[in-house]
Amino acid sequence: MKFIRLLFLIALLSGLPELFLSSYSFEAYSSNARPPMSDRRESYRPQSQGRSRPPLTGRRRPLQRSLRSRYMQQQGFEVGLLGGTSHSLTNIGTGKPSFLGTHWETTDLNVGVFSKYRINDLWAVNASFHYVRIHSADSLAPENTARYTRDFYFENQIFEFSVRTEFFVPVLLDNYPIEVYGYLGLGAFYHNPDLTVPNPDNFEEPSYSLIQPVIPMGIGLAYPINRNFRIGLDIGHRLTFTDYLDGFSRPASDSNDAYFLGSLRVSYFFGDRQRRFIPY
Repeated sequence: MKFIRLLFLIALLSGLPELFLSSYSFEAYSSNARPPMSDRRESYRPQSQGRSRPPLTGRRRPLQRSLRSRYMQQQGFEVGLLGGTSHSLTNIGTGKPSFLGTHWETTDLNVGVFSKYRINDLWAVNASFHYVRIHSADSLAPENTARYTRDFYFENQIFEFSVRTEFFVPVLLDNYPIEVYGYLGLGAFYHNPDLTVPNPDNFEEPSYSLIQPVIPMGIGLAYPINRNFRIGLDIGHRLTFTDYLDGFSRPASDSNDAYFLGSLRVSYFFGDRQRRFIPY
């Protein structure tokens, strides 16, 4: 009997540590609201409808640069040649110098060279030299008019140098690298008109300066063929301060003569070394 009591006492004493530890772990669990990682349940994820997106494998495709960002570099020098047509707006062959009064039969030639520095996306500075030929005749006027009866004819060669500022219109469609710009500048030209009149003995040649200032203005387009070569179209008006491009001025004339040019351009673009083209 004593032996049984001794075994019961030993079993009771051996169970006290386990009871103490279990109560401590219960208090620790109840004091912390976040359950252990092993007791967390997986979040519910509904199955996607249709085909699931396959996982990305292999090398990811890099972003493609637009054509304009490839070819229209921000800064750099550009040199080129230009050539096209020229027209005069004078007192011979027209009643009043104006674009609508142009005789297209008097279309002549202009050629030149230019150098341009592209400052940024919007601005550039252009220096150019033009050789321009213009001519016109009173015989192009309607018959039975005073100008047709007067029958004057002139030819002139113009050597023009000008510096102009170009403003490029911001491009909204990046995949089309055509650029549109407008320009305004200041320059000077040398000319020496050759006037032919029916009765030279009764004509008094006027005196005028052969060197005159000029204000070039106009619009243009530029398109890159590849990384360096570009082509373009330029349409420009030349505002002068003389009425003697034709070597003659009417007493009643109230405006100066002018001329305008239409040119195709081919150029080579160098670009800044710090902003080289980096193809993908």
